[in-house]
Amino acid sequence: MSGLLDKKCVNAHYSAMAEDDFSLCVLTNARKAARSVSRYYDQMARQTGFTSGQFSVLVTVREHDGLTTAELAERLSMERTTLVRNVALLEKKGLLLTRPAKDARGKEFSITGQGNAMVESALPLWREAQGHVRDLLGEEDFLTAVRLLKRLSQI
Repeated sequence: MSGLLDKKCVNAHYSAMAEDDFSLCVLTNARKAARSVSRYYDQMARQTGFTSGQFSVLVTVREHDGLTTAELAERLSMERTTLVRNVALLEKKGLLLTRPAKDARGKEFSITGQGNAMVESALPLWREAQGHVRDLLGEEDFLTAVRLLKRLSQI
């Protein structure tokens, strides 16, 4: 009897798997979309000499001067090692300043004049990329996509 139950359980398991629609997998679709969008924005950012990730770091520091490494990583949902690597490159290019945090633990960041100029030169390309995606999706779907992406980032 045990063998019969095991066989029924296995058959039920495979039957349930056959009903699963993996084309609706949020993880798979989110990764595919993230890679595609990242590639597109990276193409635009490269025209100004940095990656879309570095652009995001600069813009976030510009908007929130004095963020610590932990705060910046949290705001960008970026791994600390990736963030530290991007910050080092931006600092080396003279676009970002690093100083000891007020509590003497960690670092704080500020954008330089050269960094501000670089952001200003990149903004038209960022606006173009945003416009392209908005045109591709349509205004309503664009706003819905951004709203849903923000919700998904809270998981």
